[in-house]
Amino acid sequence: MVITTNFLRKSATKMEAVLRNIFVHSVESVKIPNLFQKQKCLMLNPKSDRLFVEVDTHKATPFRVEITDKRCHIVGFGKAVLGMAVEVERILGANLVSGILSVPCGTLEKFKSPNGHLEIHEGAENNLPDENAHETAIKIRKFAEELTDDDVLFVLISGGGSALLPLPEAPVTLTEKMQMIRLLVKCGATINELNTFRIAISNIKGGKLAIAAKNAHKVISLVISDIVGDPVDLIASGPTYITGRNYKKMARQIIDKYKLRKELPPAVEEVLKKSHEIEELELTNNHIAIIANNSIAIESAIEEAKKAHLHAVCLSVAIEGDVEELSEIYYKLILAVKQYLDVGSEDLLREECLCILKNLNYEKNFVDDLLATLHGDPKKGLCIVAGGETTVEIKGDGLGGRNQELTLRVLKKFFNESVNFGDVAFLSAGTDGIDGPTTAAGAVATLSTFKKCSSIEIIDAHLSNNNSHTFWNKFYPQGHIVTGHSGTNVMDIHIILI
Repeated sequence: MVITTNFLRKSATKMEAVLRNIFVHSVESVKIPNLFQKQKCLMLNPKSDRLFVEVDTHKATPFRVEITDKRCHIVGFGKAVLGMAVEVERILGANLVSGILSVPCGTLEKFKSPNGHLEIHEGAENNLPDENAHETAIKIRKFAEELTDDDVLFVLISGGGSALLPLPEAPVTLTEKMQMIRLLVKCGATINELNTFRIAISNIKGGKLAIAAKNAHKVISLVISDIVGDPVDLIASGPTYITGRNYKKMARQIIDKYKLRKELPPAVEEVLKKSHEIEELELTNNHIAIIANNSIAIESAIEEAKKAHLHAVCLSVAIEGDVEELSEIYYKLILAVKQYLDVGSEDLLREECLCILKNLNYEKNFVDDLLATLHGDPKKGLCIVAGGETTVEIKGDGLGGRNQELTLRVLKKFFNESVNFGDVAFLSAGTDGIDGPTTAAGAVATLSTFKKCSSIEIIDAHLSNNNSHTFWNKFYPQGHIVTGHSGTNVMDIHIILI
């Protein structure tokens, strides 16, 4: 059902409902069946007595690989790869011989599994490397090393892949690696920094899986990006992407940035001091394709917002940074839009936006698009959509997630706002359906409902303890977005409705 803005303005709950609907449609656009069955990112294409697979990606030029008389195999690691494997198996049919998947704990009971060609191993409970995932990583590397020119290897990669492919370089133990990852997370390290560190001490990431499979006829990686900018060297720590970057040096710089040098186990320090062994090279058998990313989800969100008769504009597909700083940016942006609606000064809005967004990686046409949008029907609401992945500095031991905390922080900014400019709704949620170690994907609320359910003192107490999940659960449970595991992951979606 399409809900018009005039109807929305009569009910805060309807404003929340339309944001939920927009979010759900954005996630649907990057779910596995849609990618393979509607967008047809992978197709089997027989030509006379020869057989090809064609790969069509969101960004790059489609490419074709011949697999005539070849044995096809799959390895995969990540939150979305079981669904991907189901589709690849359906497409390849009898051409698929075998493979190995490393998937999160609990995946098999939630999603349909393939029909027996693949070994499926669960691991990485709570998205942290464990012995189960470690054993699977060993199997995957050994499997890749044994391939020949008679074999084509499909590598399925998605968010969560790093934790599901832990193979530390000796003498580093898995326990020591986990210890350092936990410390970096607690310090607020970005996902790029975490993956850089993982690559530096790994025996399978940073292109080392591709090198292990160098004797295969072809290696075709199908990637769902969960990182800002789609850097294939960092998604799941880039196991099939070979680069000349000195990750060990970069990891040392990250350790120094967060002042963790004294926390380094001796084995980790030993590995990081080693010379960078992998030179930049190009394996002619290696192909990588990004089949889904945050941009696709945001495009779908914009389309759905317009169907709800809202003005809609994309702020950014590359949101990063701390939720506390980002909440201030969103707050000031909303105030600037309201000021424009009251005063009507384009120059003032442009100047305000450039100042507010100076530290944000926003779309280059955002301000022009915003002004053009605001010139339209003033009775329509304005929907600003953004995507990316934020960080949270852990200061307490509460239960929460970055999306639930961001929504709480944004709406808190308006709590004592005296200007009467109508209602505002804000949503922040993860496309994977999981926000931190909680059952929620995120949270949504309008300012009017939010003000009725709590006080500044209670909000501050929960924020200081990183206890956002508990806040929503106790004071406004209907604000929680609960979708369960979505089977995909292209980071987070943020939506402002004015």
